Amino acid sequence: MIILRFFSSIVVMVLIISLLLIRLYEVPLFNDPLYDYFHSDFQLYDLPKLNVWKLIAGTSLRYLLNMVLSLWIIWFLYKRESYIHAALWVYLFAYIILIVAFTLLIDADSSFMKMALFYIRRFLIQPILLFILVAGFYFLKTKGNKLV
Repeated sequence: MIILRFFSSIVVMVLIISLLLIRLYEVPLFNDPLYDYFHSDFQLYDLPKLNVWKLIAGTSLRYLLNMVLSLWIIWFLYKRESYIHAALWVYLFAYIILIVAFTLLIDADSSFMKMALFYIRRFLIQPILLFILVAGFYFLKTKGNKLV
């Protein structure tokens, strides 16, 4: 039992390091034209010329990598198939909603729309859902059976 927990802890650490490496090497790996744009004072400038399909493909690939690593982290933390199914549905629904909004906002011109694009892109390229799901599943595991 202790060896299994130790192994799971090591795997979770390796997976978290993998997420960090995706973040660290995001520029050479994903060729995101919005990276430089959002690291500047983007409210003052128009969006750069974009190949929308290439941008969506790169963003989707990054989302997929983050999702797969996140699902493995959830598995090694909780080892419950029901949590993986629930997390997968959350990731799929979030992807559909976020990628549609992202695609629509690429043509936006107002400052509000640029900020919305910034935050939607952030949800797509960073494993933010992992933090929400880990906390939610922890709550369910520790307090969930006492709610009824």
